Amino acid sequence: MRNEDRGFSLIELLVVISIIAILATIAVPIFLGQRTKAMTTEAKANLEALRLLQVQYQSERGEYAPAGDNVDGTRDLDSLSAIRAQLPGFKPGDEQNLNFTYKITYTVSSSITNSFIANAVGRSGKPVAGIRLEINQDNEKNW
Repeated sequence: MRNEDRGFSLIELLVVISIIAILATIAVPIFLGQRTKAMTTEAKANLEALRLLQVQYQSERGEYAPAGDNVDGTRDLDSLSAIRAQLPGFKPGDEQNLNFTYKITYTVSSSITNSFIANAVGRSGKPVAGIRLEINQDNEKNW
């Protein structure tokens, strides 16, 4: 048999396949971790934007959104449409494609909305399910 007609042996093929399998078992979890990190970073940026919109609202009106809720206590803006109604500049993207749900819990005392906590919770079925991020009016974060 001539040298140029020789093929790969079964052992050589098994060694190559096993090396590829080892590399795949290392690379796939790293890739998935980076994807989760990117989704979390997006949520952090959206919460920062919410806080800045609230600060802008407060500087213009003297209280945080929603203004005019004069009953003392704690309540929620618990949907994206409710948040956008009060803060139209908040545009995190298409609601069906978001990886997090957003909510603002605000406190009214003496007829003024004087504090808030904005949070993002990872949607179920997404790689970020169960992750909870928060920021308040004083820029205190849980991340």
